[in-house]
Amino acid sequence: MKKTLTIITSLVLGTAVSQAAVLCTTTFNRTGTSLDTVTVNTVSDVGLSSPTSISASDFNKSTSGNDLLASGSIPSSVFSPNSNVGNNQNNTWSVSFTFTNTGSQDMLISSIDLSMIGFNGQGAAQNAGGGVANNDYVGGADGNLNKPINITLGMSGQENQTLAYNGATSTNVSTGSWSGIHTGSYEYEDVLLKAGESMTLTVTASKNENYGSGCFIGLTGIQVNGEVVPEPATASLGILGLAALMMRRRRL
Repeated sequence: MKKTLTIITSLVLGTAVSQAAVLCTTTFNRTGTSLDTVTVNTVSDVGLSSPTSISASDFNKSTSGNDLLASGSIPSSVFSPNSNVGNNQNNTWSVSFTFTNTGSQDMLISSIDLSMIGFNGQGAAQNAGGGVANNDYVGGADGNLNKPINITLGMSGQENQTLAYNGATSTNVSTGSWSGIHTGSYEYEDVLLKAGESMTLTVTASKNENYGSGCFIGLTGIQVNGEVVPEPATASLGILGLAALMMRRRRL
């Protein structure tokens, strides 16, 4: 009997601390070189959704126009603003995405993963030449192989967080690789997103203080991680049912 109660207690405590899961993934598809040709695709098993396109009001660039980098060589999956954020001109770009909890249960957001890739003004994947010797950047490598770009993530109601991504996509000093995507994780203390409510994420690219020789950078994916909060009645009924079953089996 004592052993059974111990197991039940452990199960009750376990419902309060569940493992974080992927709440949604967002990818892009670009059919042209302008902002209105980008399709936003968000997939979620728990009802976390976003608009299917990017509006001009959600996009800002320090250089003129809301255009994307005009090169057909950049993969259509890369959201690639036409702004050289890696030079010494202090160029920036930012884009905002609003996610809505369309499910019936609240969600706890524990982290956001952003996937980025660097490229040059000719639309080729960024090489590693002329970088800085530091491997502490997202996707960084030892030696003169890094072209850091600051990527700041803002979430409504939370403090901004900044990670430095290596814009170089390979260790080759003359060519790059479109498979050289770097993913950084921004951690949060269980931000509550209630059912029916929305949150806005803003991604901003800007110059890193350790580099100024030029680099463009694009966004290839957003992943929201966390957990769905069980409804109290459902969780209680599940625990009571399991407890009754265990007690019955104990008596047999």
